[in-house]
Amino acid sequence: SGTPLVLLHGLGSSAEDWEYQIPEFSKHYRVIAMDLRGFHRSPHGDGALSITRFASDVWSLLKRLGVERFHLIGHSMGGAVALQLAINHPGAVIKMVIANSVPSFQPQTFKQHFEVWYRLILMRLLGPVRLAKVGAQRMYPGDHQQVLRDKSIERGSRNGTSYLESLRALTRWSVLNRLQELRMPVLVLAAEHDYFTREDMVQFAHALPKGRFHLFPGTHHGLP
Repeated sequence: SGTPLVLLHGLGSSAEDWEYQIPEFSKHYRVIAMDLRGFHRSPHGDGALSITRFASDVWSLLKRLGVERFHLIGHSMGGAVALQLAINHPGAVIKMVIANSVPSFQPQTFKQHFEVWYRLILMRLLGPVRLAKVGAQRMYPGDHQQVLRDKSIERGSRNGTSYLESLRALTRWSVLNRLQELRMPVLVLAAEHDYFTREDMVQFAHALPKGRFHLFPGTHHGLP
């Protein structure tokens, strides 16, 4: 109960990724965590996947639930969906947290192109289990993080064509030229060893009218 708080997961994930946050946030908020279209319990349906369509799905769900204003947290691809949703409906978002995400996933540098093709090739040639194992090791490399690696592998192994379709959709998405429209307070959270550089994240936060930035030392892409 309380003010609604919407949680949006990353690429290849699901609402299960918020299992540690939901019990805590639920003490203060009405928590709404969904599986985005094509992932885990949400079917793909007809038509192509896109960040705009994900945002439209979230908005439709909130309208169905009678939610008019809400807080919003998005991780990775969920951050892109959150940004798109907030731009489409700026008056509805009270405050927003964007973790391990940027306002444009259009690859520009060699490293960015490599990260995309690396996933596409690994998924196509070796399948979701191998991709999940590699991703889990990169996100949770510590000896004390074996439980997190196991969960990440188990969940990532479920992925199919929706993963590849969403990845391609991400590479075509950008709201870089619309950040000034986000008038609500936005907290940008970054990991020290993420796919995105600290400079990328700081520049993102500074481009927001009410942006704040926080870096977590020693962390990787699985920050939440």
